[in-house]
Amino acid sequence: MSTLLFRTLPLAGSLLIGALTVHAQDDDMPPPSGERMKEIKAQKSAYITAQLGLTPEEAQQFWPIYNEMDEKQDALRREMRALHKGAKGDSTLTEAEASQVLDKALQNRQKELDLEKTYAERFKKSIGAVKTLQLKKAERDFNKEVLKRFRDRMDDRKGPG
Repeated sequence: MSTLLFRTLPLAGSLLIGALTVHAQDDDMPPPSGERMKEIKAQKSAYITAQLGLTPEEAQQFWPIYNEMDEKQDALRREMRALHKGAKGDSTLTEAEASQVLDKALQNRQKELDLEKTYAERFKKSIGAVKTLQLKKAERDFNKEVLKRFRDRMDDRKGPG
């Protein structure tokens, strides 16, 4: 299973990062299709399940909670990207407008923290505290690997030089 996962990570890396970064399109990266995003999420699910050593019963309880949290996090990230995109490099902002953008960004970060607290409690109830801690590490490790594969792929596209 891990060999299959790591064989498909180069594709997952380019797609996940392309989807998560607005400026990735500047590098002529096409936006990922819905099918490709589903594939990436499936790979992430397999990776997390393996890293946490979830039993079938734990997985049955865990994944609906995780997917719910993931959707809410995505919504918060979209809000933050829109906020930053609207204010990015805009030197015409007044002090009041800039202050408002900063306040909204902090409110968004607080929402993210509140969301993380809420779901940490739910995860502890479904898979225990140890596996909840391992979840954060598994997510970080998966994202690092995806980013590494993405960078490698981008370097390959640029060629020597």
